[in-house]
Amino acid sequence: MALLVLRGVDDLSTANSDNVQWSLAQADVEFLRFRIALRDAEEDPTALESVRRRFDVFYSRMATIESGEMYRAMRDDPQFRGPRTRVRDFLSESVPFIDSPDADLRASLPLLAERAEQVNEDVRSFSLAALTAYAGISDDRREGVMQLLAYLGIVLAVLFVALAMVAFTLFRLFRLAQGRAHQVESAAGRMRTIVETSPNAIVVFDKSGAIREFNPAAERMFGYTRAEARGRSAMHLLLPHDEAEAQRHGAFAFAEQLRRPRLEERHFEVTVRSRDGRLFPAEFAIDRSEAGLPLYVAYIRDISRRKNDEAELREARDRALAGERVKSEFLAVMSHEMRTPLNGLLGTMQLLHDQPLSPRQADLLERMQASGELLLGLVNDVLDLAKFEAGKMKAESEPFSITQLLDGVMHTAGPVAESYGNTLSWQWVGAPRDGVEGDMRRLRHVLLNLVGNAAKFTRQGEIEVEVECLPGAESMVEFRVSDSGIGIAEEDLERVFNDFETLDSSYARETGGTGLGLGIARRFVKLMGGEIGAESEPGEGSLFWFRVPLAPTQAVVERLVEAWSAPEDTGAPLDVLLVEDNEINRFIVREMLDSAGHSVVEAENGREGVDQAARHRFDVILMDISMPIMDGTEAVQHIRGGDGASRNTPIVALTAHALPEERARFHRLGMEACLNKPVERQKLLATLRAAAAGENAEAPAVEAAPASEPLIDDTVLAHFHRNVPQEAGARLLARFFDEMDDAVITLAKSGPDAADLAATAHKCAGSCGTFGAEAMRAALIRIEARIKRGERPAQGDLAALQPLWSRSRAELEARMAAA
Repeated sequence: MALLVLRGVDDLSTANSDNVQWSLAQADVEFLRFRIALRDAEEDPTALESVRRRFDVFYSRMATIESGEMYRAMRDDPQFRGPRTRVRDFLSESVPFIDSPDADLRASLPLLAERAEQVNEDVRSFSLAALTAYAGISDDRREGVMQLLAYLGIVLAVLFVALAMVAFTLFRLFRLAQGRAHQVESAAGRMRTIVETSPNAIVVFDKSGAIREFNPAAERMFGYTRAEARGRSAMHLLLPHDEAEAQRHGAFAFAEQLRRPRLEERHFEVTVRSRDGRLFPAEFAIDRSEAGLPLYVAYIRDISRRKNDEAELREARDRALAGERVKSEFLAVMSHEMRTPLNGLLGTMQLLHDQPLSPRQADLLERMQASGELLLGLVNDVLDLAKFEAGKMKAESEPFSITQLLDGVMHTAGPVAESYGNTLSWQWVGAPRDGVEGDMRRLRHVLLNLVGNAAKFTRQGEIEVEVECLPGAESMVEFRVSDSGIGIAEEDLERVFNDFETLDSSYARETGGTGLGLGIARRFVKLMGGEIGAESEPGEGSLFWFRVPLAPTQAVVERLVEAWSAPEDTGAPLDVLLVEDNEINRFIVREMLDSAGHSVVEAENGREGVDQAARHRFDVILMDISMPIMDGTEAVQHIRGGDGASRNTPIVALTAHALPEERARFHRLGMEACLNKPVERQKLLATLRAAAAGENAEAPAVEAAPASEPLIDDTVLAHFHRNVPQEAGARLLARFFDEMDDAVITLAKSGPDAADLAATAHKCAGSCGTFGAEAMRAALIRIEARIKRGERPAQGDLAALQPLWSRSRAELEARMAAA
């Protein structure tokens, strides 16, 4: 646009436009001079050359006008086109006369003068029209130039505004950059202060491992100055020489691989070395900065004191745990050692009641028995307290009947209450809910403690137990034990739940007690997820209450099956051969058979069983499957394939676990039935009767173990207590513990391909089943089953046996101690 304006200005300002105007103005003048020359030539014949010269000048003027750029712009104008045409015709017609000789020119002067007179107005009109048109064109050009100038002004104004905005923006950017530079400078100053005052060592090194920065804390920690450390390898300067290479491919592998450490690689602990050779543990927090040149920034903290504190804490914890274990073991041993003679004393006293006694002897025996039962209760309380404090006590959950529970409490605590002249009763408040799930054993313990406590502090009064399902809480049940005794002062209500707390009263001195009963009750209620409290006024009696969650259920079962004590039809006495390598299992089965009147001959392995069967005709043979020297299947083959006395005797297999295909194989070998361990007395006797009578003696197949087995099967344990005398049971349990301790260690350390793995697992599973260690038994059965299917047991399953056995043994010891 600027070029166009300049060009237009040049067009307006150059001599070209002046020359055109001058030529147009001169055309009229030159034509006038031509006419004057014609008149002068008529008077003076010598002036002909002047005529020719004036004609040529006028002709050239017209030629100049017609050849110019202005002419091309004006030739289409009607006012200009007519005069121009007539002037051109005049010039064309006059040329022959002008170029003729002088005589002819002189003769044509009048004609030329006449014609010149005729076109005089045309010349003038032509000149005026041309000047007018040129003036219009010039005006148009000026207007165009003015418009261009206006546009240029607008553009310049816009450009100025834009430049002003750009300048303002640049100024703003400059100010922002200035502010940011100030912020960066301030941040750098703060960061420098943080780095210099940081209590942790900060070491910056590049991808080659060369140290770039080394803060004062690093100087103090490692003993090198910043100048000494910079440029040296961080690995070789800070790490022990014998560990530097290993750590380069270990904790610092990311630096070796020239990458940013992953999240889990950014925090680790290594041993570092100071300038004086001191080795100490340090905690690293490291990452890589990606801004500009990649650099690794490491924050290093000396954790020597923390490690020492941790070691001291571990040592103190170990000492405390050792002390706790010693205390727990002492209490367990002492309670066991005390309970055994106490049970003997109490049992002997019960037998003495059946003997004829004098009144004096009967009175002394009653006092002895009461004191013994009191002492046994104290031992149980101390053992429960120790177990709770050691964290080994967990709440159980099983379906039971509240009605049966409270009837049992009334039956147990009734004689104590009656001995003080009290009446004892219980009742439902509101709608009853009989079937629930919860820890029945500890619930019974709490109720007996509260009822016994009420009986001790009440004379000739009433003790009532109420049970209510609380409204608005579907599973919350409240038990209330109220009495009409001496009552408790308000300030003592909280104290009564403290351990070894007894209130100073005449009844308390008379009845004695350790003050543990209510403390244990409070712990048991808390263990069951409930709460306990008391309300009382001196002389008005007391009310103890506790609330526990007991989910309603329809599956109410009897925990202690009375069928074991009911007489069964044992049939005719049988002559039985028992082939079993496990002494514990032999003892249990022999006791069951002896109590039923059967005769039992024992053999400790398959070879002895084959010899016994060859010499004597037995009614039934009980054959264990997994045994040393000769297993049960091989022994059966020898018996059936030989000509011994018992070659046709029914044989019943005893096994801890048998797969369906194994049961079929047992039948093909000649076994009539298969019993799973632990052996149930009724099922054993029924199977023997059926086998001896030639009937179908096969027991129902055992279902697969559930996904989550109980640690201890209380029903099996109750069967064991009912069928084995206490003293013999204690010996068998001790032997069982010794055998399992050794066997479990062997199993856990064995490889999956160990030759005797299946036999050991089978033997241990049978022993565990006898004592109700159900979870341990199921784990062993799964290992044995995998081997029998030709699969390798997982090493993790073998390693898991030790912790599982530890839990099972601890729970068995607790159950046996509480029995």
